[in-house]
Amino acid sequence: MQPQSASIQSQVQTSRPYLALGLTFLLLGLGFASPIRLVPHPPENIWRGLISTEALNLYALIAFAGWAHFLYAWQGQGLATRKMSSKSRLLYFVAILTLLGLLVTTRAWLGAAIFSLLTWTYNIAHFVKAEVYFTGAKQTSRAYYSPVLAFAWFTLCLFPVGILHSQTIVFAITLALAALVLRFGSWRLLAAGDVKLPILTLFLIGETLVWTGYGPYMSDSFRVGVYILHIGAASFYHYLSSYFFAESNPNRPRIWSLSTTSILLINTAVISAGIACAWLPALRSLAPILGVSSFTVWVALHLAASDLLPWWRQHGPS
Repeated sequence: MQPQSASIQSQVQTSRPYLALGLTFLLLGLGFASPIRLVPHPPENIWRGLISTEALNLYALIAFAGWAHFLYAWQGQGLATRKMSSKSRLLYFVAILTLLGLLVTTRAWLGAAIFSLLTWTYNIAHFVKAEVYFTGAKQTSRAYYSPVLAFAWFTLCLFPVGILHSQTIVFAITLALAALVLRFGSWRLLAAGDVKLPILTLFLIGETLVWTGYGPYMSDSFRVGVYILHIGAASFYHYLSSYFFAESNPNRPRIWSLSTTSILLINTAVISAGIACAWLPALRSLAPILGVSSFTVWVALHLAASDLLPWWRQHGPS
């Protein structure tokens, strides 16, 4: 017979953060060190000639596993829209298609590189919202969004332009940023042990200092590899914690796809489909969907749709 505490714990919905973190570290290693090439070429118009085979493998794994994550997210959104009126539901899907068109146009205007950097920064905001929701924390949003600011600054300093080539200027600004973050919430939250997100903020700020100091010794390929490791860590952790949170819900509907076995099978199938699309000429027509070159468009659509749905349910047409 199980102890009562263990029984109660098994009924609590949780994202299992430590398990998600441990598996994230493992996936980063597996993706980076895999002896099998997942895709033959880097994304078009970004990182071409500046990315190692290992970093490209990791990015491909992020993309293919991301598509499996999207399928689950869109399944959940589809179920949520059933509570809308027929008119509201139809207009919501029209809005999603419009967003897709706007994102494709924006990517063409900004260029794939800048669009991707902006998308990954936006992704941190999505990551933060999810973690806040999973933990049920009710603290100031100002502290929650400090990781977004820190990641944006980390990105700018890792790929420096203009005055950011100066280590002295970056050092001074980063210290000022750290002081502001600690002053406006992070110190109090960490001292109270209420939320773990300020740890991510300070980690990114510290890493900004580390990689800026190491900057003179880094090649462009090395910078890209460092960046992909970071977006991989955020992505894998978010994928896993989302699965764990949904699977552990004691009141979840009995849907086959939410079982542990199903999650593994679906991810394996989607990753296999992505690899096949990358290598088989007969499947190249699927590249706009499963190809790594277009992945950030679908990331951005996933993020925008996730933000639009709760707003639409409250303020959309009845």
